[in-house]
Amino acid sequence: MKKICALVSIILLFLIFTNPEPVFALKKRVRAARAVYSSARLSRGTHSVIPTFYKLAGVAKFDYILSYTANGIPQGVVGSFVPSGGNDSRDLYFGTCSKGVCTPHYGITSATLTITTTMTSGATYIKRYVIKNI
Repeated sequence: MKKICALVSIILLFLIFTNPEPVFALKKRVRAARAVYSSARLSRGTHSVIPTFYKLAGVAKFDYILSYTANGIPQGVVGSFVPSGGNDSRDLYFGTCSKGVCTPHYGITSATLTITTTMTSGATYIKRYVIKNI
């Protein structure tokens, strides 16, 4: 029995090395460099996130959504604008404001900022920022 197993093993090894199957691989995906349309930074002093929108040729509109959970309650800020002139920024506050009085939210988790750039050609570019350590 051992002789038969050894013989079968030798035959299999012989067949594997003498008749190799061709191996096909996909080409490596190389993405073209894209222009940067926005950036974002956390401002602990103002308890907010500050996105900066870059006015580049061909940009028609910016949309932004800041979503987060404060003490287990979903919260958010939504907005859009048409860029005019140079770069523009917004101060997106983690809290609520009414009649000039602002109340900050605490216990913030799962904060994300999604910026959608719409081009004059109709193309859209979406950039998602995950905000940590608020």
